[in-house]
Amino acid sequence: MLDVEGLSTEAKIGKILILVSLILGIVGILGLLVGFSFGALFPMRYMRGFPLFAGLFMIFVAVIKILGLIVGFIALSSTNLKNFNKAGMYAIISSLLPPLDLIMLIGGILCLISKEAK
Repeated sequence: MLDVEGLSTEAKIGKILILVSLILGIVGILGLLVGFSFGALFPMRYMRGFPLFAGLFMIFVAVIKILGLIVGFIALSSTNLKNFNKAGMYAIISSLLPPLDLIMLIGGILCLISKEAK
């Protein structure tokens, strides 16, 4: 899956950082889903209106994060196709979707400045 033989150091590190960011993003989505289900099972009875707002906000954040993960997977597949210019652009787009993902941003920048991107 990594297949980093013959790549420059920047491309190797960029590809690994994109993969690490995707794994952490999946863990974050699972955490949001667990938090949402915990909130649905044990509602706060004394805070009127807040659990509904918090639940809708968590769903909104989860949907945007899932869109960011989809773009991140496109970036990872572009690195597998040795198209590091496109992978860097997709990684930067994925990192800027809320919440900001600095690991993906650094990985995208490293893919863009690698010698394979030129």
